[in-house]
Amino acid sequence: MLSLLKLIRLPNLIIIALTQYVMRYFIIQPILAINRIQLQLSDLNFAILVMATLFVAAGGHIINDYFDSKADRLNKRDVIVGRKISRRISLMLHQSFSFIGVVLGGYVSYKVGHWQFVLIFFMAGGLLWFYSTSYKNHFILGNLVLAFICAAIPFLVVIYEIPPLNKTYAEVLVASETNFDYLLYWVGAFSFFSFFAVLIHQFVRDLISVKGDKEIGRRSLPFIIGFKWTKLIIVSLILFLCASVFGVWYQFLNAPVDKITPWYFSLLIIIPLFLLAYLVLKLKKDESLKFGVFLLRLAILAGISYAFVVNHILSNTNF
Repeated sequence: MLSLLKLIRLPNLIIIALTQYVMRYFIIQPILAINRIQLQLSDLNFAILVMATLFVAAGGHIINDYFDSKADRLNKRDVIVGRKISRRISLMLHQSFSFIGVVLGGYVSYKVGHWQFVLIFFMAGGLLWFYSTSYKNHFILGNLVLAFICAAIPFLVVIYEIPPLNKTYAEVLVASETNFDYLLYWVGAFSFFSFFAVLIHQFVRDLISVKGDKEIGRRSLPFIIGFKWTKLIIVSLILFLCASVFGVWYQFLNAPVDKITPWYFSLLIIIPLFLLAYLVLKLKKDESLKFGVFLLRLAILAGISYAFVVNHILSNTNF
């Protein structure tokens, strides 16, 4: 059982579930409450949506380890598939988890009146399969695919919430000539942050695993353009992400209703990212970057957790 929990990467699944619940109850719900609008997707159906996401993600983790066991051995990571869980059982688990995820996703898609949304889960499962078998061995492609999938996790919440909202409040929307697109912008900001943060994480991982990648012929970024240029690209992405966060920071700098955001962004996101950039620039081949990875994960967690700050601001502001 412990090996199975490691194989599906339980901590990652917990973060996925928390991210989706935070988006729903700390971003979407308080924003809707400003206009006295209530969530329309039931709590049960939302829980099923989260479970569908978790099953597809777990299947992706399994199949990734299935095809990545050789690289994991070379990079001295814990190898589960083939040692603690047989390859046949691992493949069966992947198929079962992915199937359950698609079925659950199809059910929720039907309940919101858009059965075609089930294609999202088919596509996610397919992308995770091809990522494990092919994409991750191609130059940058695998990194972009994985970052895209991670960015879609919070966005799923709003995609499945808007259709029932449109149905319930159709007359109000027509009369006021408005829509719920603003929810897409709010959640989209978190997806934007997740995309670039995960992309940076992928490049950092490639940077410290370049020896193993060469052994298996994986065309990772440092393998193709070299160690030095990869460091410069990582630092450039970090600075771009910091600039994006600073843009939001500046918007709230003189806001009388919010004195938390500037300090929150500075201490928990911008400073850790700057420290990471410094550590990457100093990094030499065959060196570890454990503290740098910790700083990046701290910044990612802080970025998602900013939803709690948003909820606090909205709850204490008179509109």
